[in-house]
Amino acid sequence: MPQARILVFAGSTAPAAAASRLAAAFARELAFLDADVTLISLADYSLPLHDPDAPRPQVPIAAAKLRSLLKGHHAAFIATPEINGSVPALLKNVVDWLEEEELPFRPLSGRIFALGSVSADGSGGRLALAHLRAMLADGLAATIVGRGLAIGDADSSFDDKGRLDDPRQAAAMQALARELVFVARRLAAEP
Repeated sequence: MPQARILVFAGSTAPAAAASRLAAAFARELAFLDADVTLISLADYSLPLHDPDAPRPQVPIAAAKLRSLLKGHHAAFIATPEINGSVPALLKNVVDWLEEEELPFRPLSGRIFALGSVSADGSGGRLALAHLRAMLADGLAATIVGRGLAIGDADSSFDDKGRLDDPRQAAAMQALARELVFVARRLAAEP
């Protein structure tokens, strides 16, 4: 069976942030499943504010690198915090820069994503999860695997080794990781 290449990142730049810890935990789970995992930080991809009404300058190098990374992987996992009932501006800006206006088709058409969200309260960031799903699936024609992983009370949901404390949440993460690897391996096997 071919090895699945999966890109993982969080919609946060702080390594200790709950979304970053979820991304790292998911990356470890993928590696355990023998996936080829690339865990990145958006702190390494500084982008200007995407303004669709401004004359489009040359695509920023960071945006071109992110597009190339996505194209070089079979699938991706994004962990988002919930900010004011939605995704953070940082992540929205990244998704907007992924759009390639010069192409006659939707840029993420056929790209596979799994999603996770975190919140400080008990909601698990479900609103952010729904908004991210809509941006990727409806806006950019990506395919979303699974229902998503929503981690509430995220500031206290991880142990000192970065693992999820709650066995049900850990099992849900494992199931989503298995599903993503399964789909990515099928893509890897295609000519």
